[in-house]
Amino acid sequence: MIPSMRTSMLSLALVLLPGLASAQSPGGVASSGMGQGEARISARSDVRLSMESMPGTSGARVSALGARVGARMTQIRTCYTDILADTPTVTGTLRLRVLLEEGRTGGPTTEVDRDTTNNAALVRCISGVLGGVDVNGLQRPTRAVVQLEMANTAAAGAERAAVRAQEAAQVHVEVDGDGNVTSSGGTPDGHVRFRVVGQGRESAGAVVAAHRALLTALPGLLDCRRRAGRRGASSAGEVRATMVIHDGRAPTSRVTRCDVAGTRTHACMTRALAAIEQRSSGGSGTVAVTITFAEAEVVEGARD
Repeated sequence: MIPSMRTSMLSLALVLLPGLASAQSPGGVASSGMGQGEARISARSDVRLSMESMPGTSGARVSALGARVGARMTQIRTCYTDILADTPTVTGTLRLRVLLEEGRTGGPTTEVDRDTTNNAALVRCISGVLGGVDVNGLQRPTRAVVQLEMANTAAAGAERAAVRAQEAAQVHVEVDGDGNVTSSGGTPDGHVRFRVVGQGRESAGAVVAAHRALLTALPGLLDCRRRAGRRGASSAGEVRATMVIHDGRAPTSRVTRCDVAGTRTHACMTRALAAIEQRSSGGSGTVAVTITFAEAEVVEGARD
């Protein structure tokens, strides 16, 4: 069991810039005039680094480890920029315990202390970089927490764009006396209408996400209605489904009841809801969905 961390931060008085090695003192830590354990590592970039000691580790040992970690900042930044190429909204703080245990050989082990980036690939990449630091000459045991604060201008721009998009597509929700949250929507002509219900006020985010997902599914839902009304059959009725909202992923749905005539309507609705590709944002949870079809016009010769 690792002891709890010391509350005071051990700063390492390093500015992690190109040419770091030439600026270091013979002991491996940049000369700053500060006493042992009185400095801070920081990087003037999208990744800011700081370190904290853990009980049983002196400032000198953390400083020595910090110099080795600082020498790997280029690789750490590469981990971050590679993730940003696909997901520019990734920001947050990653805290990793870096442990050089007594009696063990090889590089340090890393353990996640806290992660607000919510990006497993980023955590794996940075953990691999820290696990490969040069430990030659470092004393054991050395235990420290490496904290990386990651931000980028692209994320800020993406966030502003998301806010504008959200403002342009406001979803009206209502809360009833029991605290349940509901929203309603559908096609302008009323041929397809839907209602989303979440239990408890905390479900509001999931209700909004489900509402927006259903808006993207309207073309498929309209097609199911058309198919149900082929050859003069009635397309009127309700379809009920359970939708699970996964923040950052597309929702998953299960049709639980279908009152619309036609043996294939259930399967058609299952396909239409499964085809939703829009990633949800703003909350997670399970909501109930009721989709209502109005009576369809007769479509001669319609085919499945």
